[in-house]
Amino acid sequence: MTIIQKQYNMKFQQAIFVFITFLLLVSPAFNGEISAQKKVKNHKDDKTEQLSDFNIKERKAAFMEANKQKLLENYEAAAENYLKALKIDPGHDASMYELARIYLRQNRTDDGIILIEQAIAINDSNSWYYILLAEMYKQTRQYDKVVEVFEKLSNKFPENIEYRYDLALTYIITGDYKKAIDTYNNLEGVIGVTEDISLKKRNLWNNLDKPGKALNEIEKLVDAYPYNSRYLQILAESYVDMENYDKALENYLKVLEIDPDDPYIHISLSDLYRKKGEDEKACDELKLGFANPGLDLDSKIQILITYYSFDQLFNDNNGPALELAEILNKTHPGDPRSLSLYSDLLYRSGKLPEALETINEVLKVDSSNYSIWEQKMFIENELKQNEQLIETSRIVSELFPMQPLPYLFGGFASYQQKKYEDARKSLETGSKLVVGNDRLQAQFYSTLGDIYNQLEDHNKSDENYDKALKITPDDAYVLNNYSYFLSLRSTNLEKAKQMAARATEIDPDSPSFMDTYGWVLYKLGEYEEAEVWVKKSIDHPEEDSAVVLEHYGDILYKLDRKNEALEYWQKAMDTGQEASEFLEKKIKDQTLYE
Repeated sequence: MTIIQKQYNMKFQQAIFVFITFLLLVSPAFNGEISAQKKVKNHKDDKTEQLSDFNIKERKAAFMEANKQKLLENYEAAAENYLKALKIDPGHDASMYELARIYLRQNRTDDGIILIEQAIAINDSNSWYYILLAEMYKQTRQYDKVVEVFEKLSNKFPENIEYRYDLALTYIITGDYKKAIDTYNNLEGVIGVTEDISLKKRNLWNNLDKPGKALNEIEKLVDAYPYNSRYLQILAESYVDMENYDKALENYLKVLEIDPDDPYIHISLSDLYRKKGEDEKACDELKLGFANPGLDLDSKIQILITYYSFDQLFNDNNGPALELAEILNKTHPGDPRSLSLYSDLLYRSGKLPEALETINEVLKVDSSNYSIWEQKMFIENELKQNEQLIETSRIVSELFPMQPLPYLFGGFASYQQKKYEDARKSLETGSKLVVGNDRLQAQFYSTLGDIYNQLEDHNKSDENYDKALKITPDDAYVLNNYSYFLSLRSTNLEKAKQMAARATEIDPDSPSFMDTYGWVLYKLGEYEEAEVWVKKSIDHPEEDSAVVLEHYGDILYKLDRKNEALEYWQKAMDTGQEASEFLEKKIKDQTLYE
């Protein structure tokens, strides 16, 4: 033999050794092959003893080939070879086990159960066989038999506590909570009191509607670990659930003594005091909890939202909530989440300048949140900061070009500044971006109706108003404006009358709507009825309009009450507000001009 041949044979032998070692590692049943060999040596009356050396070699070869095919995931070929091994040696439990595993993979669970039961009958000392049988019983939902298997495993292999955990879990699945508790007690006797077992037993006692015994489990846990603050908190929470608030407070105070920096202790105390009806103490504890940097901001925000109902959080008397939000900002300075919450509370409580200032701080840190920009535009609109709103809407439309709302705000602000062409461009662009929001689309159309009226493009004005009313036929604002502009042009007055009347039905307390309806009636020559409606507008406590006063003077003139007409024209002049171009001439000549 050459040196090269010798090296080749040595490498081949090493490869065979590695392969067999790998089989020993990956196949629990490989030990079954060793067991089968032992049976040949140790049991003279065993059937295996009847196998010839040749048959034993054949069986071993078939078993090894089956394992090789299994490793290569050729399961059909593996099964054929396991069957070949069993044909040679019908009592070969290792082949039964491996073949049963393949049957489980192939959803032939019933066949697999028969095989693994036979394997256990031959060799009842291999725990892997029992585990596979339990898995198959689970697959076929034979949970009572699963229980039997784990009971046997627990008895045969008492040193393996995992089998007792599995047994307890199986009792729970079958609904036998008492036996599950007994099994956990048995485990506890071996490994001592643990959090996991104590909590499991507590839950089981609660399922059995025995809260006293559930509480005893937590008390036993605390007795075992008296300085564990978390266990004390669990015990306190258990007392809270039983409405034993005094014992709960006693344990929470122990937590505070042991671990004063615990991030949740003040939150827990706050919740307890609230349950006891001691709201002032509850609020004080909440403040202490919010001032603790150890409690993360997301949890604090969630607690705040949970602590207060929506109405409580955002009503006019939300001083405590605002104070808590201020604490969040001090504890987590510059965080956009706490700043956003604070600005929202300020906005909803009517503190608009402060809310806007806080929003600007948020945007310095994070300008990528569209909802913050949206809130900024709403506030600037309410504060009538039109120039600023025009600039903000421009920035937002560049950052978020597919959002329609910035174009609406920009168009509206430009309209207020009498920049009608800028307003038109902004609104026409934004209206094309609206998707699936009819009310927003109607808002674009109605505002375009106002703007085109100012641009004296009355056809487009009417067209946009009609589009808006098609979407929202009972929009009192659109009905009023549309009818008023028609009356100023003395066009389509019957339609204007119907719309103005409908607006007063929808909002009967609006002085502006009363005046519009009266003015349409005036244009139709229905002076007496017109006088009634415009007088209602004037008598409204919120109304002090030069236009309405002038309208009333015009109606009185038509009713031949000229001295009174002059009096109301003069009142209109005295307001200093803008009125018609004829007002001064009417007063001077004491006659009506239209």
